[in-house]
Amino acid sequence: MKRILLLLLFYPLISFPQSSKLDSLNQILQNTDNDSIKVSVLLETYLVYQKGKINEGKVFLDQALETANESKNNFLITSVRMKLGNYYNITGDYEKSLENNLAAKQICEKGNNHRGLGTVYNNLGATYEKMGRYDEAMDCLIKSLSISESLNDSINTAKTLLNIGLLYSRQEDYKKSLEFYNKSLAIRRKLKDDEGIALLYNNIAIVNYYLEDYDNVRNYFEKAYKVYVKTGNLRRQLMALSNIAEVDKMIGQKEKALKTYFEILEIEKELGQKGEQVRTFFAIAEIYYSREHFITAKKYCYLGLELANKIGAKSETLDFYVLLTNIYKSESNYKKALEYSELLISLNDSLYNAEKAKQIQELETQYETKKKEQEIINLKNEKEIRELKIKKQRHFTFFLLSGFISIFIFLLVLFRQNKRIRKANKLLAYQKRQITDSIEYASRIQTAILPPGDYISRVIPDHFILYKPRDIVSGDFYWITHKDGKVVVAVVDCTGHGVPGAFMSMLGFAFLNEIVNKEADLKASNILNHLRNYVKESLHQTGKENEAKDGMDIALCIIDPEHKKLQYSGAYNPLYLIRNDEFISLKADRMPIGIHIVEKESFTNHEIDIQKDDIIYIFTDGYIDQFGGPNASKFKIGPFKDKLVSIKDKEMKEQKEILESEFNSWKGERDQIDDVLVMGIKI
Repeated sequence: MKRILLLLLFYPLISFPQSSKLDSLNQILQNTDNDSIKVSVLLETYLVYQKGKINEGKVFLDQALETANESKNNFLITSVRMKLGNYYNITGDYEKSLENNLAAKQICEKGNNHRGLGTVYNNLGATYEKMGRYDEAMDCLIKSLSISESLNDSINTAKTLLNIGLLYSRQEDYKKSLEFYNKSLAIRRKLKDDEGIALLYNNIAIVNYYLEDYDNVRNYFEKAYKVYVKTGNLRRQLMALSNIAEVDKMIGQKEKALKTYFEILEIEKELGQKGEQVRTFFAIAEIYYSREHFITAKKYCYLGLELANKIGAKSETLDFYVLLTNIYKSESNYKKALEYSELLISLNDSLYNAEKAKQIQELETQYETKKKEQEIINLKNEKEIRELKIKKQRHFTFFLLSGFISIFIFLLVLFRQNKRIRKANKLLAYQKRQITDSIEYASRIQTAILPPGDYISRVIPDHFILYKPRDIVSGDFYWITHKDGKVVVAVVDCTGHGVPGAFMSMLGFAFLNEIVNKEADLKASNILNHLRNYVKESLHQTGKENEAKDGMDIALCIIDPEHKKLQYSGAYNPLYLIRNDEFISLKADRMPIGIHIVEKESFTNHEIDIQKDDIIYIFTDGYIDQFGGPNASKFKIGPFKDKLVSIKDKEMKEQKEILESEFNSWKGERDQIDDVLVMGIKI
C-alpha cells in the first residue's frame, strides 16, 4: 500500500489545463477594468492550472493579490489570501500556507465575515493536519463545522467533514474516519459534486485497506476511477489506476495489475511524466520477473533504465540494477549478473560519496585548520622554550660574574614567565569553559527530549528511574509512550558514552518515536526488528570488515493494564519481574540493535500475564559493571538481583534511594566507568 499513499501525496488536485477555457478567461481579462472581475478571472485562471501545472498558475495568484491590495477591497484580499494558502498547502510550504490563511482570518474577524471565517478555519485545519499538529487541526475544524452548519454552507460543511475524517484516519481511528467520510459523501451527492465524490471514494478505499476489507478497497478505487473518466481528469485517473494496480498486485491478481499498469503507462506518456513512467516500467518488469518471464522482464527493465538515465533518476537506476542482477542470476548467466552487480556497487558508492563528500570536506577543513593552529602553537612554544634556556644559561654565567645584577635579571625573567603562564592558563580555562558550556547545552537538549516527569507519572503512577550519566551527556536513555491503552517502555544503552553516545541516543529516540507511531499492532519484537533495520540503514552497516559496529542494547516492554499482559523483547538487556517471593527473569537475545556476525531473523517476543503489585525492573549494564568494593571488582549481576529482592517491599521512591546509595558506596572514590540507568515499575 506504500505506492497508494505516495500517489495520494503527489497528486493533490490536478487535471490538464483546458486551452479553450484559458483563452476565454484571458479575453475577459483584457476587456475589463473592474477590479472584482479581474480578481475573479485571475483566480479562475489559477484554478485551471491547479488541476495541472500548478506552479505555472502561481503568477496569476500574485497578480490577483496585487490587484486586490490596490483596490483595498477586504473581500477580494481574503479570497486571494485563502487561494494562496491552498496553493502553498498543495506545494508543501505549510508555513506560508498558515501565514496567508491567518491573514485572511484576521480580515474576516474584523469584517464579521462568518462565511469566510468558516472556510479559513477549514483551510487552517487542513494545513495543521499535514504538519502533524493534530490538536490545533481538530480545534480549527470543529470551529469551521460549527460556523458552516449554522450558515447552511453545504460545500464548506462537506469539505470540513472530509478533513475531520482524514484527521481521525491519521490517528488510526478508522471507524470514526468512515463515519465522517460518509457524512461528507452524502452532502457531495446532494450537490452532485463529482470531483468531491471521487476524492471521498479514494479516501474511503484507503480506510478500508487499513480495516483489511480488501473487496471494498478495490470497489471504491474503481468508483473513483469511473468518476475521473467522466470528468476527463487524466491525472486523477492515473492516481486511481495506480491504486487499483497496487491492490491487484498485493492480492496476487498480477494479470489484472499488468493490464492496469499498461493503461497507466499510456496516460503517463500523454502527460509527459517521465519520472512516473520509470517507476511504472519497474513495476511491470518486477511482475514479469515474479512470474519467471525473464525475457519480457528484461525488456521493460531496459526501457525503464534508458529513461532513468536520460532524466538522471539515479535511485530508480539502482532498482533496475538490482532487478537485472536477480534476473540474470535466475537465468544462470552469472557473467551478466556480475556485470550489473558491479554497476550497482559503483553507482551506490557514487551516490553515497556525493551525499557525504560535502560533509567529509567540511570535516577535513576543520581538522586541517585545527592541525595548523596547533602546529603554530607548538612552534611558538618550542621557540619560547629554546629562548628561555639560552636566557637562563646567560643569566647563570652573568650571575657568576656580576652577582646581584644576575639575580635581578633572573627574577625579572621569572616574573615574565609567570605572567605568560597565567595568561596561558586563563586562555585554557576560557576554552575549557566554552567546550563545557557547549556540552552542557547539549545536555539540556538531551534532557528536554526525555519524557517529562509529570507525563511519566500519569502513564506509570508507581515507578522510579535511577539515571546517572557518566559524563555531562549520556549514551543511555529511557523512552516511554502511551498508545491504544498500552504503555511502551524502553531503557537503551547506546555504543559509547559522553558526546558519541549522546548522538546515538538522539537517533534511537527519534527512531522509536517513528516506529511506534507507525505500528498498527504493537509487538515488542517487531519494534526491535524495525529499530535494528533503521540503525543499520542510517549507519550504512553491511557487515564488511573494519566497518563500525555501533549500535544499541535495549530492554523494551509493552504493558497492557486492561488485559493484564506484558510483552518483552531485549537485545542483551534482560527484564526481571518480582511477584511476592517469586523472581522471574526474561532473557534477552544475544545480539545488538545493529550489525552482528550471527543474528537471528527476529528478536524473541516474550508474553506473560501480570498481576497487581508485580514489580518490573529493566536496566542497562552500567550499574552491574561498576568497579568498587574492597577488591576493586565489578558489582556483578548476582548481588544486583539479591539487592532487588531485598528492597521489593519498599516504596518505589525508597527503592531508588537505596540503589543509588548502594552504588555510591560501592564506587567510593573511584571514577564512574559507564552511564547508569535502572527503571522500576509497579503494576
